[in-house]
Amino acid sequence: MPIDYSKWDKIELSDDSDVEVHPNVDKKSFIKWKQQSIHEQRFKRNQDIKNLETQVDMYANLNKRVDKILQQVDVAKFADLTSITKFLNENFDKVEKSAGDNVDPDIATYNEMVEDLFEQLKGDAKKENKNPEDGTIIKQLLLNHRSKIDSVTVEAKEKLDELYKEKQAHISSEDVHTGFDSGFMNKKKDSEDDKAKNVNKAMESMKIKQDDDETIRNIVLNSAKVSPPMEFIDYKDDVLKLAPETEAFGSIPFNEYKQMEQYLVNNMQIISEQQKDALMMKSFEYQMDDDDKEADTKTYQIIHQSELLGYIREIYDLKKISTLNVNELKEVISMFFNKVIFNTSNTKGKESFLQSVSAKFNHVKQRSKIIREEQSAEEVNVEGVETIQLKSLDDSTELEVNLPDFSSKDANEIRKCEVFNTLSVEMQEALKTQSLDKVNEVFAKMTIEDAENVLDIFNEAEIIGVKALLENEDDFNEIKREYNREISDEGNYENINDVVD
Repeated sequence: MPIDYSKWDKIELSDDSDVEVHPNVDKKSFIKWKQQSIHEQRFKRNQDIKNLETQVDMYANLNKRVDKILQQVDVAKFADLTSITKFLNENFDKVEKSAGDNVDPDIATYNEMVEDLFEQLKGDAKKENKNPEDGTIIKQLLLNHRSKIDSVTVEAKEKLDELYKEKQAHISSEDVHTGFDSGFMNKKKDSEDDKAKNVNKAMESMKIKQDDDETIRNIVLNSAKVSPPMEFIDYKDDVLKLAPETEAFGSIPFNEYKQMEQYLVNNMQIISEQQKDALMMKSFEYQMDDDDKEADTKTYQIIHQSELLGYIREIYDLKKISTLNVNELKEVISMFFNKVIFNTSNTKGKESFLQSVSAKFNHVKQRSKIIREEQSAEEVNVEGVETIQLKSLDDSTELEVNLPDFSSKDANEIRKCEVFNTLSVEMQEALKTQSLDKVNEVFAKMTIEDAENVLDIFNEAEIIGVKALLENEDDFNEIKREYNREISDEGNYENINDVVD
């Protein structure tokens, strides 16, 4: 039977080509964010599918009960809740209720939901000034409600169809079912008791003598024991951390497939999503350090090994085993290499795999070049960082630093000194030089928010003043009148002498 390898073309890649990376963003992080976005979208899509499937199933069960009531219950009893409850419990499982990963375990049973519906219909009849004890009215309201449920169900099914198509367009570990699944079985771990029962049953059927029972039982149970438990490597606290075993796997030449296969069989714990992503980020480090042929070779090799881990993990996830099962994963590793890498009769699988590697390699190479250029530009001129700088916008005036009188006994000067002391030591030292250039150097190191707080302190302590550069007395009088008008409006100063020398 031919194997369909076209599924590999649909696997959703964590491509970050549409992400604009600010020069100040950690070069190791931007791909991880894009990958995380894809995983979150995939998770949300799966959750939406589960919710809609649960909703459709719930409506089907409710409609089944409502339809039976409409067909078999006398209309006169529609207003009698006791009769409705009795009919439901006699004809349907009274403990049956909706179930699923996203369903509240304390949710009401289907029978209880229908009972609540009849109570609601009686309440609706009252609101419409109709007799709630008239079964005919309740039946009509029930038919109207039944019609609405049908409409909602149709919408839910249409949305489900859209999500199924979207999921099919972006294959994930839950929905690949061709190619390799012929060799897979969803095996459950038998408990020791189950194994013992199977052994006893086998011995009984073969009529083995009682004296040999214990010996044979021990042999079979020992042979059936599962390998010691092993866990996938997953550094949740540092998603970019690379395990030494994974780093060693990345150093294997990309054409040494036999060596790779044997290494993975001996180090299955590295086949995790986190280690695959961490290995991919390692390729950026190589490419960012240099852009020569040696760096290209290392980058391609790392990406090749990362993709290899990703493909094998995708297949293993089909088994729906959350933990690392040595025997199952060993089978997947062997299946992948035999059916994809070493399969000379059908090379489409390997070709698709290598195309994916090449696409990611070209992408990493291009993005690394862009980041290097942005970082070079940043070293010459830091972009995107806003700072506050003090300067006069009027050529006829200039700003000057007014220090408080630290030796004065005047209450106002004492207050200014107290406010001045709330500034950072670095800013205080810059102000004491009375040089705006020194003050601006300190401002350049601050965020906009911090700088604005400092300006508030300057204003409160009257630290920065305006010095007019006058050519004649008329200019002085004009500026004096202008400042007096502003001061009158703002109430910041009592006299123009406070701001103009």
